[in-house]
Amino acid sequence: MIVVRSMAELREMLSAPRDRGESIGYVPTMGALHEGHLALVRAAKTRDDVVVASVFVNPLQFAPHEDFESYPRDEDRDLGLCEKAEVDIAWLPSAQELFPPGFGLTVAVPRLSSVLCGRSRPTHFAGVTTEMAKILIQLAPTAVYLGEKDFQQLVVMRALVRDLGLPLEVRGVPTVREPDGLALSSRNAYLTIAERPSAAALFRILSELVAALRAEPDSVAAILDEGRRELVRAGVARIDYLELVDSETLEPVRIAIRSNRLVAAVWVGNTRLIDNLEI
Repeated sequence: MIVVRSMAELREMLSAPRDRGESIGYVPTMGALHEGHLALVRAAKTRDDVVVASVFVNPLQFAPHEDFESYPRDEDRDLGLCEKAEVDIAWLPSAQELFPPGFGLTVAVPRLSSVLCGRSRPTHFAGVTTEMAKILIQLAPTAVYLGEKDFQQLVVMRALVRDLGLPLEVRGVPTVREPDGLALSSRNAYLTIAERPSAAALFRILSELVAALRAEPDSVAAILDEGRRELVRAGVARIDYLELVDSETLEPVRIAIRSNRLVAAVWVGNTRLIDNLEI
């Protein structure tokens, strides 16, 4: 595995594979790697000749009151996991290179970014799309791999790539879960032992709601109301949202059909959890 820290180094390392016509799969991460990230790497390795994984905690996607400073970081561990997963190139860029002094560009997908997570994190997705637009234009991979756990991000990124006309694919990879069903996330490390049962209840309740929506597709509002009550009974401290949405537009739907997404964001203690399931 080759480790590079600048875009110039990265592009130089990729020049020979490009000349040979090899495909390049890009796996963006913020580090604190877990099995969900490694699933992205495995998916890329099955389809692309060269796999690039980045480790970069993007400051643009954090609001001032959020956990940018405390977000878990362990470069040596992350590089070890990348090497074990047979990543070809690990790229560790700096904020100074990506966003130098005077950087003033914002790239946004407003309609898709202002709903769901965008209501409580209004600057988040513009930070994600600004970073990713700059990287994808310069890196020019064949495909970028993103987890379905962050479903809204996946939808936003597909719109970004489509609207910019970038010649690459955005490939979603299924959510990886703990044995108790909790979707893997670097922020799970914030949960206390006492909070884990409430966190795990999110997946159980979503699964029950999916079954109910399939059985009674005309009863969306009533089923979601009962789901909110179940979440509170399970110990969820606050519900940001629990909605059934169109999988492309993210607009709420009143009658459930297959391919709709049940999406949720909740707080357990001081930890914000997101999850989703397809109907």
